[in-house]
Amino acid sequence: MTIPFQYSDVPKSHKAFEGTTALSHQLFEGTTWHSRLLPSAHKFTYPYRYWGVNISALVRGEELPEIGVPVFNQSQALRKQQPSGKPSLKQPLLKNLLSKKLPLFSARKKALQQFYPNDYLKGFNSLSNNSTNDDLNHVQALHQRLSHAFTIHAGSAPVGDMLGLVVCRNAGFYFSPVNFYLGFDEQQTPTHLLAEVSNTPWDKRHCYGFLLEGEDTEFCHDKDFHVSPFNPIDQLYRWQVTVKQVKNERAHSQSDLGLQVRIAIDISDERGEVLKTGIKVLGVPMTDDTVRTSLKKNPLMNITSLMRIYWHAFKLYAIKKVPYINYDEKLADSKQSKANAKKPHS
Repeated sequence: MTIPFQYSDVPKSHKAFEGTTALSHQLFEGTTWHSRLLPSAHKFTYPYRYWGVNISALVRGEELPEIGVPVFNQSQALRKQQPSGKPSLKQPLLKNLLSKKLPLFSARKKALQQFYPNDYLKGFNSLSNNSTNDDLNHVQALHQRLSHAFTIHAGSAPVGDMLGLVVCRNAGFYFSPVNFYLGFDEQQTPTHLLAEVSNTPWDKRHCYGFLLEGEDTEFCHDKDFHVSPFNPIDQLYRWQVTVKQVKNERAHSQSDLGLQVRIAIDISDERGEVLKTGIKVLGVPMTDDTVRTSLKKNPLMNITSLMRIYWHAFKLYAIKKVPYINYDEKLADSKQSKANAKKPHS
């Protein structure tokens, strides 16, 4: 376990969120950014979406919404079927057929976006190894895996709700560069953060866990998981985390207040600052309207995210000639170090 050190030894006061109502399931939208400084400048910013699933609430029986879109326009189809306006024996059957919806978001069945608990935190001991296929057992197993992961990587498990900012299966395909899990106390003050990181080319996962100091926290630690084939393993991560409740135009009650989450990571090594990356997202209630609007903008985010990763890797390697770094290779042993040594110094 990596033990982070804080930027201040003076304890900060934990600012409690307004109210003590349970955190609702939320849809998080915002941006992700990536700004490389060394060995060649390269940056991009894209819209991004996370599904804010309150895993503790799921265990309590507070289900995620089932959201779909009608396949046909029911009223128009019925008028075409019976232009005279007279009732028909076929109308109930036709009406039932036309009432079917194309599933957009579901935790129970296949959909354009499907929350499937077994996609997350694989490798942690849980009841999932001997559970039945019952959905509730899968949720309970995820809750147990998450508590276990917090204990291992942050030193303790949250006493309040645990909220996952996760990417769901997209048309049956799961891919997520990083999922974040937030832990809260009984007053819904943020106390824990867990980052579940995937390294795309090698399909491995690793978790970083930390204790939060209320709304704003900074910490840093040595890198111990190889992610990018263009970054060495001997680097330093500096995290800046902000989690706060904000009001937005879609909030109609205290329970509908959204979370604003900003997680920034500055990566450096002996050369100086190498990379700045992060996400900033705002949560809104997970309703039919918000989900449909979001999916209309980017229905296949998992696929577009994967394509963008490989596209930018191609640009770095083939166009900007950034040397490839082998798995777990240190800077001194890499081609980047040799290439830097050949450059004339001013």
